[in-house]
Amino acid sequence: MLKSIVAIFTFLIVFSSCEETAKEKNTPKEKGVTEKKEPLQVYTHSEMAAFMEEMYKEHKTIKRKLEAGEKIDSLPYNLLHLHTKTFTTPSDYDTTYRQFATAFIEVEKLIVSDTSNALEHYNQAINLCISCHQIKCTGPIPRIKKLKIPIP
Repeated sequence: MLKSIVAIFTFLIVFSSCEETAKEKNTPKEKGVTEKKEPLQVYTHSEMAAFMEEMYKEHKTIKRKLEAGEKIDSLPYNLLHLHTKTFTTPSDYDTTYRQFATAFIEVEKLIVSDTSNALEHYNQAINLCISCHQIKCTGPIPRIKKLKIPIP
């Protein structure tokens, strides 16, 4: 019985001290000082960023199929969007980008048309993504590298 009372008493002390700590965190340090709350900033993808995210997801599927020995009959995205979607920074659609995009489109088409070398073409396309992103937008490179398929 005594152990139960001690346990309940200990629980009440711990609970009330946590509650005071939480109250202290929510109250201003000085009287009359109010915290300024900024509105939430919601990030929205540009058309190009959203399209590249879509291609990333589809390439994960293509990777699984190629690893399973399946042939890729068609690509589930419109490659011409690489030239038509709007960028976050419009000046990024420059000569360098256009060259990479054009080369990428040609290699992607080979995944479908040259099925006996689809694995190599797939990795070549992924390497083009990495090369372009090394110049333009380095953030997604670690994710893109995971799309590569080791060739024995």
